[in-house]
Amino acid sequence: MGSTPFKVERREATEDEVKNLRHVVDSIPNSVWIALTIGSAERFTFYAVSAPWQNYMQNKPDSIAVPGVLGLGQATATNISNAFSCFSFITPLPFAILSDSQWGRYKTLCISFLLVVCGCIVLFVTSLPQVREASGKVAGLALAMILLGLGTGGVKATVSPFIGDQYTNLAPQLVVTKKANEVTRLTNIASLSLIASTYLEKEVGFWAAYLLPLCSSWAAFPLLLFWRKSFARICFVPFYLCMNQITNNLVSQAGQTRLSGISNDTIQAFSPIACVLLCPVIQSVLYPSLQKYGTPFGPIARMTWAFIVMGAGMSIVAGLQKLIYTKGPCYQAPLACPASNGGSIPNDVSVWVQTPVYFLIAFAEILGFTTLSEYSYSKAPKDMRSLVQAFRQISAGLGSALGMALSPVAVDPKVMYLYTGLTVVMILSAPLFWVAFRNYDRIDEQMNALETNRDYSNDDLNDDLEASIKSESSSVKGVDAS
Repeated sequence: MGSTPFKVERREATEDEVKNLRHVVDSIPNSVWIALTIGSAERFTFYAVSAPWQNYMQNKPDSIAVPGVLGLGQATATNISNAFSCFSFITPLPFAILSDSQWGRYKTLCISFLLVVCGCIVLFVTSLPQVREASGKVAGLALAMILLGLGTGGVKATVSPFIGDQYTNLAPQLVVTKKANEVTRLTNIASLSLIASTYLEKEVGFWAAYLLPLCSSWAAFPLLLFWRKSFARICFVPFYLCMNQITNNLVSQAGQTRLSGISNDTIQAFSPIACVLLCPVIQSVLYPSLQKYGTPFGPIARMTWAFIVMGAGMSIVAGLQKLIYTKGPCYQAPLACPASNGGSIPNDVSVWVQTPVYFLIAFAEILGFTTLSEYSYSKAPKDMRSLVQAFRQISAGLGSALGMALSPVAVDPKVMYLYTGLTVVMILSAPLFWVAFRNYDRIDEQMNALETNRDYSNDDLNDDLEASIKSESSSVKGVDAS
C-alpha cells in the first residue's frame, strides 16, 4: 500500500496555543542565510585585521618575546586602538541616515565593503618588509584605520536591519530571536580568523597577516551582486569598554605570561569559540528551561544579567593581573626588568589562566549584545531600523572614547586598578539598569498579547467580510438567473 504524504499546514496559532504550547522558532529562508554570510564575511575581515594591531603598534621590530613593528608602547597602542573603536562606532550614524533616506541598505552595504577593501589594501602594502620608513607605516596604519572605520560603520548600520528585512513570514517575535542568535553564532565563527591572522603574524610577518583579510574582504561581493533580487543606550557604555579589553589590554596581559608556543594575541580566540559553544546551549537549554518553570527572563532581565556576568569577568581579570605581579622574575614590571633577559622571559604564569575570562565575556556578550540587537530591531519603526541601529552603536563609541580617556592607566602596575574599576562599574550598573527598565519586560508581554489578539480580530473580520461578499455575490447571481 502506498503511504499518504504528510503535509504541514501553516496557519496562525490560536491564543490558547500561543499561551500553552512550547514555543519554537521558524526555519530561516535562504535569503537570510545569504545575508548572514555577508555579515560574517565583514566580521572575518575585521578580526583578521584588528587582532594583530596591538602587537603591531606596541612592540618594536627587534622584540624577542612577541612580534612588533612601530614600538609605540602599551599605553599609546591602547589609546590608538580605542580611538579606532570609537571612530568605528560613531560612523554608523551618517551611514544609517544615508541608508534610510537616500541610498538604501543594499547600496550602503556595497559602498561600505568597498571602503573595507581599500583599507585592507593600504594596510597590506604598508606592512610589507620593503616599506622600511616608520613614518610610512604609521601613515598607512592611520589611513587604513580611517577607511576600515568608515567601512565597518556602514556595515554595522545596515547589516542587522538588512538581515532582518529578509524574513517576511509571520510570527516575527520568534524569528527575530533565532536570527539574532544566528548572527551572534556566525559572527563568532567568522571572528576565529584572528587565529590564522595572529599565527601568520608570528610565523611569517605582519604583511602575511594582513594579506588574509585583504583576500576575505572580497568574499561578500559575489553574494551582494548575484543575489541582490532575493533580499526581500548609555548603560552599555562601560559594557562596551569591557568588551574592548579583549583586543588591547588582555592581549598585553597575555604577553606578560608564559605563552607555551602560541602568540599572545591568539588567546583572544577563546571569546568567539566560547560564543559558538554557548549560543546553542543558551538558546536550546537555558531559555526553554526558564520558560518551562515559569521564570521570567525577558530582554531587560537578560541584559541585567549580562552586566553581572561581565563584572565577574573583569574581577577575574583584575585577580589575574595581581597574580602576575606576585610572580617572578619581574613581578610588577613584567618583561621590563634585567632578569627578563631583554624582555624574553615573562612572569611565571601560564597564559591559559585567561581562559575563564573569555568564557564569561562570551556569556555576557550573548546575554547583552544579542538581546540588545533583537530588542533594537523589533522595537524600531520599519523605515528607521538602520538609524536606530546606528544610535545603538553610539554607546559603543562612547565606551571607546572612555577607554581613550583611561589609556594612561593602562600601564604596569596601574592597569590592575583599571580592571577593578570596571568590575565595580559593571556590578553597580546591573541594579541601576534593572530598576530603571524592569517594567519594560512586563509591558512587552502585554503589548505582544495585544498584538496577537489584534491579529486574530483582524482575521475574524476579514473572514466575515469575505463571507459577506460571497453571500452577496450568490444573491446577485440568483437574481440574474431569474
